[in-house]
Amino acid sequence: MGYGFSKFKIFGGKEMGKKRYRWLAYLMIVAFLFTACGKENVVATVNGEKITEKQFNARLEQMANLYGYDLNSEEGKEIKAFLQEQVLDSLIEETVLVQAAQNEKISYSKKELEEEIENFKKNFPNEADYKKYLDERKLTEEDVRDILYKGALIDQLYNKVTSGITQSSQDAEEYYNENKEEFVLPERVSVRHILVETEEEAREIIKRLNEGEDFIELVKEKSIDPPAKENEGFYGPFSREENFYEEFKEAAFGLKEVGDYTKTPVQTVGGYHIIKLESREEEKQSTFEEVKDWIEQQFLAREKSIKFEEYKNDLMEKAEIEKNLSSANEKDKTGEEEAEADLPSEAPASDADSASDGEQE
Repeated sequence: MGYGFSKFKIFGGKEMGKKRYRWLAYLMIVAFLFTACGKENVVATVNGEKITEKQFNARLEQMANLYGYDLNSEEGKEIKAFLQEQVLDSLIEETVLVQAAQNEKISYSKKELEEEIENFKKNFPNEADYKKYLDERKLTEEDVRDILYKGALIDQLYNKVTSGITQSSQDAEEYYNENKEEFVLPERVSVRHILVETEEEAREIIKRLNEGEDFIELVKEKSIDPPAKENEGFYGPFSREENFYEEFKEAAFGLKEVGDYTKTPVQTVGGYHIIKLESREEEKQSTFEEVKDWIEQQFLAREKSIKFEEYKNDLMEKAEIEKNLSSANEKDKTGEEEAEADLPSEAPASDADSASDGEQE
């Protein structure tokens, strides 16, 4: 005869013996332990708002990727501690500013955010290129939404805080007269170029040009430079100081007359170029009238920036900030060890379990 335990009638009224009850209790303990292990660590709190380790690690990975660091390499390990502090500080500052924006009743509607996201996507030829961009930068769609949303709030906060500064207190003309050398435009050229993979291809194109074929038509036909089909190989104007292939710049500035093209292929890491001179602008001193608006804009932007920096520093001083980065990492490590130690290797057993093996339902 089996032993019935009617007080354990659960799961649709079916009776459970002691063994099944003990298994249920065991499973509940395991579930509790795994729930505790899965609880997110907090790396910082800002005025009571939590910054989780998940948020921190995602931003850390993105920043490391942006600067080209492999955090698992020897170089990466050396920079990791420094980068962690920088990332945590940026997350804290971002949180403080977003909180300030919300306290100022600044908002950004869902419709506005969706429009901003669509505008951002327009920077890419297609959805595949957009996805590739995100993958390369370790970003998710949700990251993009979060960055654009918080950026919009902080931009509006900046505008509100600095709205009282409408004109610079500095004299633009005085600055120009004392720093004229800053407003000398260097010699610049504009060119068209055809890019191909091999020297043999480049020499063949030069031969065709020598025979009178049109440069732009050859750009369209032969160039492997991605923008060439749209811009017809045009590049410029640029100066000798431009951050670009030195071989390309040397060849471009070596051309004497508008319409001249290089008679030998110009090799760079990108391939082989044939370069044609389109225009040349000699070095010249900009007049005050030409640069007045630019100088005033720079002065105004700097004064606004100083004002907002003072505002931000005041917020940071008043904020209640607690950093828990090191303790959170240690907690994560010890939590796993404790969980492994607490989990039994098999289900609980007792004499009663053996007796209940012969139960009948």
